[in-house]
Amino acid sequence: MNNHIRLYGQIDGWPSKDEMACLMKSAGFSVYVGRYSIRLQDCEHFVFQDYGGDFDVPQFDADASSLERMLADSARVSSALASADIRHRFELYDERDEMVGYLHHRWPQES
Repeated sequence: MNNHIRLYGQIDGWPSKDEMACLMKSAGFSVYVGRYSIRLQDCEHFVFQDYGGDFDVPQFDADASSLERMLADSARVSSALASADIRHRFELYDERDEMVGYLHHRWPQES
């Protein structure tokens, strides 16, 4: 059974758009850099968006059709961020809005 899994998260101290693109490329991702976004092409759907212009803080737009795929995609991104010692957390939610996964670097889950 396929579920729709969404990712919510935070990055403490977002790198610049160019730095993020280089970081993801060096982690082995195929990256498309748009005017205001970075799309990770080898993930089912993972975009860092609202980069540049007069946007405040970039955001994630990430989801997948299965928990296994979202865990794999988000684990690769989390590993890339952790390798650059970027503090972050990712929460994965299913269609019932229940948390089904948590990945982080130096951001333990609250009780």
